[in-house]
Amino acid sequence: MTSHLGWLAYAAGFIVGSLSVMVSERTAGELQLLRPAGARPVAYGAVSVIVGLLYLLGALRFGTTPLLLAWCWACSLGLSLILTDLAFRRLPFSLVAALAIGCFAAFLTAAIIDGQGSRLVFACEVAAAMFTVAALLQFALPEHTGGGDTALYGALALYLGWFSWTGLLQGFLLASGLTAVVALVVAVRSGRARVRFPAGPSLIVGALASVLIR
Repeated sequence: MTSHLGWLAYAAGFIVGSLSVMVSERTAGELQLLRPAGARPVAYGAVSVIVGLLYLLGALRFGTTPLLLAWCWACSLGLSLILTDLAFRRLPFSLVAALAIGCFAAFLTAAIIDGQGSRLVFACEVAAAMFTVAALLQFALPEHTGGGDTALYGALALYLGWFSWTGLLQGFLLASGLTAVVALVVAVRSGRARVRFPAGPSLIVGALASVLIR
């Protein structure tokens, strides 16, 4: 049963992978990396394989539960956000909102089926708190963070908050640590101590990775 579910999940992810690229382009514009001749089919194929593997890992981790839906949704929208942030250095609010709404719907289903309403309440509370803190930081330091980053912190807090304080702290610790490493690499390569870079990809990758390894 697990084997069949895994292959079905991979097949679904492989199909949905192309949609992640299409959503990114429709929201923000044509991706620069797809402009060279022959790059588009290669990129679409690579993204499809990546999403398929992520769906497969989710099936092995969560089985046939609503948490698998939340995982698949987070991976698909997360990848669209990663592509958009890398190409345009912005995180469209519409995509971040869709990420949060989809995860909320999946968690609401899980809460109803399994009677875990307290988990959903906690996830919503920490999401609101994280969004508020991020908004205050954006107001105080507008040159260091944008509205998309602020919304992303809230969406990731909603997703990680379902897995309790441990999942929340572990997720943001890994996401922040990965972002710090990326910042260090960018600073070393550019030769400047203060340099702007898209932080969305490392935050999303770190948060999702933490769910798999917890």
